[in-house]
Amino acid sequence: MDQFTAARSNDVLFLRWKAGVHIAHALAVEAATSLRVLSDEQILPLVVVMGGINGLTTKARMGMNAYRGFSMVGLVDDGPVDEVLAGFAHNSRTPTRYFTSESNALAWIDYCASSEEETAA
Repeated sequence: MDQFTAARSNDVLFLRWKAGVHIAHALAVEAATSLRVLSDEQILPLVVVMGGINGLTTKARMGMNAYRGFSMVGLVDDGPVDEVLAGFAHNSRTPTRYFTSESNALAWIDYCASSEEETAA
């Protein structure tokens, strides 16, 4: 059974973890590879629906925080374990925020994109 689903919509990548998944380094690499294929080598924003992750190895967390393949990352869930896991993302090299709804994560991405367009003009 797949431990995640990956998709792309309107130049935003989506990663949805299955409930109860324990993420080891190999699984994190598999997810990143799927997203890289979907991005067609573009640096796009990512929304991660955590969905009740059961655990995350140190090596997987370090790899996720070091990966530079996304312009920004919105982490979504409202469970206490996922919020604690999301707290580790403060070390990420990519702008990352935690949200309790997917719509709020997408609003943040839209806001950041429009701010970048205004700055470039």
